Amino acid sequence: METETPASFGEWIKSRRKALDLTQEELSVRAGCSVFALRKIESGERRPSKQLAALLADALQISDDDKPTFIRVARGDLALGRLRTSQPDSRLASFPIKLASHHLPLPSSPLLGRDPELASMERIFNDPQCRLLTLTGVGGIGKTRLAIEFASRQRGRFPDGVYFVPLVSANAAESIVPAVAEALKFSFSGPADLKEQLIGHMSSAMKQSALLVLDNLEHLIAQSAEAVELVSEFLERIPSLKILATSRERLNLHGEWTYELHGLPVPPVEFADRLDDYSAAVLFLQRARHIQPNFEVGEAERLEVSRICLLVEGIPLAIELAAAWVGLLTCAEIAHEIEANVDFLAASMRDLPERHRSLRASFDHSWKLLSDTERGTLSRLSIFHGGFDRAAAEEVTGASLPLLASLVSKSLVKRAEAGRYSLHEAIRQFAFSHLEEDESCCHQTCDRHCEHYLAFAANHESKLKSGLQQTAMREITAELDNLRAAWEWGIQNKKFDSLGGAVRAFGWYYEVSGMIREGIEQLELLVCALNDQPRDTHINKVLGTTFVQQGLLYFRSGQFARAQELYDQSIAILRSVDAQFLLADALIFSGTLKHLNGNYLEAKAQIAEGLAYARASHNNWFIAYGIYNLGHVDSLMGEYQKGYDQMQEGLALFRKVGDPHSISLGLNFLVDTQIALKRYDEAKESMRESIALCEQTQNRWGMGTAYRYFGLATMADGHYDQAQVCFQKSLEIFGEYFEGWDIAITFAYLADATLLAGDNAKARTLYLNSLHHARRINSAPLMLMTLAGLAQLEVHLPDVSARLDTNPAAGWLTLILNHPAATSETKDRAARLLDELRSTHTLSPPQPAWTLEQAVETLTGK
Repeated sequence: METETPASFGEWIKSRRKALDLTQEELSVRAGCSVFALRKIESGERRPSKQLAALLADALQISDDDKPTFIRVARGDLALGRLRTSQPDSRLASFPIKLASHHLPLPSSPLLGRDPELASMERIFNDPQCRLLTLTGVGGIGKTRLAIEFASRQRGRFPDGVYFVPLVSANAAESIVPAVAEALKFSFSGPADLKEQLIGHMSSAMKQSALLVLDNLEHLIAQSAEAVELVSEFLERIPSLKILATSRERLNLHGEWTYELHGLPVPPVEFADRLDDYSAAVLFLQRARHIQPNFEVGEAERLEVSRICLLVEGIPLAIELAAAWVGLLTCAEIAHEIEANVDFLAASMRDLPERHRSLRASFDHSWKLLSDTERGTLSRLSIFHGGFDRAAAEEVTGASLPLLASLVSKSLVKRAEAGRYSLHEAIRQFAFSHLEEDESCCHQTCDRHCEHYLAFAANHESKLKSGLQQTAMREITAELDNLRAAWEWGIQNKKFDSLGGAVRAFGWYYEVSGMIREGIEQLELLVCALNDQPRDTHINKVLGTTFVQQGLLYFRSGQFARAQELYDQSIAILRSVDAQFLLADALIFSGTLKHLNGNYLEAKAQIAEGLAYARASHNNWFIAYGIYNLGHVDSLMGEYQKGYDQMQEGLALFRKVGDPHSISLGLNFLVDTQIALKRYDEAKESMRESIALCEQTQNRWGMGTAYRYFGLATMADGHYDQAQVCFQKSLEIFGEYFEGWDIAITFAYLADATLLAGDNAKARTLYLNSLHHARRINSAPLMLMTLAGLAQLEVHLPDVSARLDTNPAAGWLTLILNHPAATSETKDRAARLLDELRSTHTLSPPQPAWTLEQAVETLTGK
């Protein structure tokens, strides 16, 4: 069959790519270009640069003899017919290539005129000594766009991925770690420091090489040294990592390489007839034709285009702003206005650096040509952090869709494909300076911004506890910078009504996201502000609710004592104002914590009271939580069937509500009871479902818990080696980021499996590890559970003493049987062991009873 002859260079590339059985993604990785650029080349909309043509030749297996011809055809210097159509060597067509996970934004248009800069950056980056390259330059010079293009072309060199981290809306150095985690799709879990969690993940995930692009660092550098120190720590602790940073100034780090970006090439006046050879002019013409599709330049206009580009020094953002006015002004008029503004700035703003004047002049020119309504809207839009959607723009600033469209057409506002809007940071700063000039308008805009986003948070509370949880998490994360700003403004301006409505959503977001420390700190800001206010019913309700949310986060961090203090305070405050709806939260969470510490009767009483309030207010999520935990307590007290039935009822309600976080939690903690009822297969199937849910929601704590209980069910079914693998997997997932209860109980179960597998020495070490962790959080049930395991070791030692008075196991087992915090399961184990000991050893006179503290101190040496 005869192959159809390609009609264009783009079609030839496409045909060759298909002959090699490559996708566009795979070819773009090999050639080091973006998929966007490759699509443009294949469609005939764009020709590759000389450098990219050479890379394509290598990627498409063009022979060394044919390579010069290929490059000239690619550039349009030779006709397509000069290319030979030989098929590539099929033996080479499928050489293995690892497609790493990349996180790069898709540019809205191709990059113009930066081939020399890309080549220079490539040379620098190729030096093995270069691990940090900072791209510097004034605002609007195109640092971000160039960094994205460069990173896209580097993808083939970084098998562990290329990740773009936008920091323009980050308000503090502490925001860098969550921003990097978001780019890496890494979810935090547990109480450990977020930076340590992130670096631990990066170290394990980046074994070969990875590139991190930190975009817009300058404002964070100016605030404190922490941002620079964090960059240094990334490089020091992750040897496989390279960093490309963009900033208006260098980071001043040892080993930093810098590359200063200047404006696009500008056509000299004498070469005004060759505008197409200068990318500054090409950009102006492109943008002008977006505004006025039939825009053409005559000979006289060519001189003015050249003059405009010269006046704005080739700065891309300034060129776009200038070109946006071609529908209203001639090129000569645009040039005249900009020139007048530059002269004015030079005379009146001597403290403004010269290199900033051209951009400021271009912005001021655009500002003067806007209507009063457009100026007011643009200045108010500068209040947003990290972008905004249409609804927020209308509610906060009064911007209608036609107004937004008008500002987009003038290149003052950007619109993403997803319908989200943003302002370039340089424009946002200019616009905000105008907003600040009107103090009353600025305050009103901040108020509206605050009220909108606090209401946004409040409206997401129910979604966070439903089947829409993951959607809600994404929506809140997208607005997190706006939400932080609204929270701060609300506290500063005592908007306690709105804050009270949002506080439960804030608390639950931080709990599900794993950003525990930030959540505690943000809630503490509100606590301090409320404590400064005279106490009335409303203030007490907000304060009590805030304590509940803080308590939950301390509980998740493993700080049980602090969590219980906060729950106790919230219960006392909310009782004082008879806030039964809010008391449901406090009582049920408090009861859940109390049963983990062995206070079963008090736990049942609190959960039951909270459940009654939840039912009265028709709060289905807390109804499910209350029913489930009542069943859990009953099961711990030995009423397994009753507990099982209630836990299944609560789990069914969680399924009805749809909250995946709570469904996985419910599945996990049901396993103990399923095992007691010998429902081993059911327990293992539950854990398979939980693991799948946790993978879907990136719930690392839930995943670690699920593998622990999978191990427990496997151990109960007699498969001890498999159980050990599950427990080790659980500890591996928890890593260094969890402590306290989860680690203590997992070590105890691993010790049990190891003991049953016959390795007594290793089992003892594991039991002692568990005991150390349990003692640290003062969990009596866990200490007693571990003590039972150690007693079993003593009972079965081959050289065990024949007299009970010299064998500590008897005393430990008696202690367990008489201690109110021991679970029914632990007491049953102790009773069996004591019976076995009595049946094989000599009875002795009663000895002084052990206390739990004495037993633990004897074993741990403390």
